[in-house]
Amino acid sequence: MRVGISGKGGVGKTTIAATLARLLARRGHQVVAVDCDSDPNLALNLGMGEETAAALRPLLDQSGPIRRLPEDMAASQLIERYGYPGPDGVRVLLAARIEKPGSG
Repeated sequence: MRVGISGKGGVGKTTIAATLARLLARRGHQVVAVDCDSDPNLALNLGMGEETAAALRPLLDQSGPIRRLPEDMAASQLIERYGYPGPDGVRVLLAARIEKPGSG
């Protein structure tokens, strides 16, 4: 099963995603939660703590003008390399992190 949550800012998407992820994991499902928000807070909402959330390494290569996934890696390899264990067995992936704010 794959679930995506979208909507306007500030409506509770991250809270719903974190709650749903933990509930499904508690019921024995294998859960990988991917934070694709420009202001990533999913790890905090899952209960991982500020230090752990700050240590998450984004899986998108942001070194050039185009963000891209690591090449020649299966999904299971991406999860193993970039996924962090969270509460209740949820694996957390961070898509990208804003390195420095831009103008505009």
